[in-house]
Amino acid sequence: MLHCNMKDGLPTRLALEALLAALWHAKRTDDVGRLAHLGSGEVQRWARASRDDVLAARARALLTDCPYQSREDFMFAIDRLIAQVEHAHVKLVSYDRYPASYVRLGPSPAGRQASSPNAS
Repeated sequence: MLHCNMKDGLPTRLALEALLAALWHAKRTDDVGRLAHLGSGEVQRWARASRDDVLAARARALLTDCPYQSREDFMFAIDRLIAQVEHAHVKLVSYDRYPASYVRLGPSPAGRQASSPNAS
């Protein structure tokens, strides 16, 4: 499934990196409105496009879990979302560098021959 989701690696990765940069900038400048927009709308849009249902659900929950008890609670939710977006970025970069490691291979022919009862 991961292999199917990441066929177009470079444009997907660049879009995610731009989104991460915007999230980091909004957090650094303490722009809560921009964080809410990026966190709910843009992250959810990217996650749906890349078929990451868990990330899309987390982004959707950012606004459906409203109202937050305090500003700190909202910022905590944003921090968790940013961490999950960063994790998605790590998966994309890892896939771009080592795509063969994401392909599930069966046992090698030599391993099957050694374990068969006819092998001597």
